[in-house]
Amino acid sequence: APVQAIPTHGARDWEFFSLSGSDYLVVANFDGGSDSVIYRWTGSAFAAMQAFPSFGARDWEYFSVNGGHYLAVANQRSASSYGINSLVYQWNGCRF
Repeated sequence: APVQAIPTHGARDWEFFSLSGSDYLVVANFDGGSDSVIYRWTGSAFAAMQAFPSFGARDWEYFSVNGGHYLAVANQRSASSYGINSLVYQWNGCRF
């Protein structure tokens, strides 16, 4: 049985990760110029904690390198072009 409904806009991918004792989900929203969103587990539900502008987001990946923690988003397209950057965000201790 479902335990929670989370609004999405053409979701293409979910990435789960744990960081600094908390659990997170990030959704890659593909449609409508919608932001992609990180949700943090509160103990009973996932609550939105940070939104990212994304453009045709296809995938998110969490990784760590040399003690730093990162999230990378693969953006496919903007409203008018496939020539768009994908981005890597670094954890600052509170947010990406």
